[in-house]
Amino acid sequence: MKNFFVISGSSGSGKTTLLELLSRDLNMDISVSCTTRKKRKYEIDGVHYLFISKEQFQDMVDQEKFLEYENVHGDLYGTPLDSLKGYIEKDNSLFLELDVKGALSLKRIYPSNTISIFLSPPNLEELRTRLVNRSTESADEIEKRLSRFGEEDNLKKEFDYTLINDNFETTFEKIKKMIISFTKKD
Repeated sequence: MKNFFVISGSSGSGKTTLLELLSRDLNMDISVSCTTRKKRKYEIDGVHYLFISKEQFQDMVDQEKFLEYENVHGDLYGTPLDSLKGYIEKDNSLFLELDVKGALSLKRIYPSNTISIFLSPPNLEELRTRLVNRSTESADEIEKRLSRFGEEDNLKKEFDYTLINDNFETTFEKIKKMIISFTKKD
């Protein structure tokens, strides 16, 4: 089995954009998680997430169809087992964008094959600015996301790598070099 490269961190840290560009640049797939949250205008079902109802999500939990799942800001997110099994069987590496607890769960299940990267904004005010500027959440939702910052930041020490995304291009290049160094070992 090759590696799972999991990127995690606060909402607004730049995870999604970085992964989309890294995926294209390195020709590596991104795992598609299930979620019960509302689809944003720019998102495509089956590409960014599998958008499902809370009832469907609970059915999948009951049938043990998730590798891991979490309640994040009142919405449910989970990594479907079926999709990961395909990558494991084909011996392909994979990117995953998971919440902090989900990333640590994956690391516990596949400790020797998971490379975990924690991505932080420079500070709480910059995080607030990013969340407001992306215009995808209400003021209440932004406050919920900001309230998790301390909890998420305290868990970063459990990740293999931590990066502050204060310059997108620099952060992109650092992660890209890191991934290339691991894939050369395969």
